[in-house]
Amino acid sequence: DLPVTPKEAVLGAKVPVPTLTGTVSLSVPPNSNTGTVLRLKGKGIAATDGAGDFYVRLVVTLPEKPDESLRGFVQGWSPDYDPRAKIR
Repeated sequence: DLPVTPKEAVLGAKVPVPTLTGTVSLSVPPNSNTGTVLRLKGKGIAATDGAGDFYVRLVVTLPEKPDESLRGFVQGWSPDYDPRAKIR
């Protein structure tokens, strides 16, 4: 699991990811959700025919103490979708 900020998830970003062989840069695609799984090819456990793949699951994480700009944005935001539509 890799924590990412809401800004990184919405806009996309390059973020550092610790792997078995060291830290690498991962491109988070724009509009990523918690649970999105990304693959780092060849960065997993070594095998006789090379290293396997390393999978990263994104977890959008809010700050423990959100600043006022985040609060103000969310209060003024009027989403036009139902995030629970698929579970009904």
